[in-house]
Amino acid sequence: MQVYEELMASYPYLDFKFDPLMPEKHKGLIMGETVYINPNQEYKELNVTVAEEIAHYLTGSGNIIAQDSIEKRKQERLARDIGAAILVTPKDIIDCFETGCKSVWECAEHLNITDQAFKDAVKFYARKFRGIMTEDNHIIIFREDGTVSVFKSVQ
Repeated sequence: MQVYEELMASYPYLDFKFDPLMPEKHKGLIMGETVYINPNQEYKELNVTVAEEIAHYLTGSGNIIAQDSIEKRKQERLARDIGAAILVTPKDIIDCFETGCKSVWECAEHLNITDQAFKDAVKFYARKFRGIMTEDNHIIIFREDGTVSVFKSVQ
């Protein structure tokens, strides 16, 4: 099963519709419990779009297509952060480290997401955990620039 399919299956109460007639500038749109997805995206971007639209549902953002106020931009940022966190967990970051990934690009490739989504997740965790956390005998350092370091504790 593809990443976006797994995400969609995790939210069965949402109705996902792939709409090839969506304007190119719109990757996704949620109206109530119906999520419209533009299928004309690369695979990695599609994964990110589905996660972000789920995040819009979870945050109850409402109609924020027009980014004409600070509040709407904050809602968009929150949905982007939560969408990235849905795609990238601290355990995923440890898995990247254990697999031998050395860069943001390698981690994003490993997780089948965009570089920007990976950076957004790291930035979110940098704010949430004040830059550092421990998980499964690993120390993870999250930086505001979207980069991350992982150290395995010696037992």
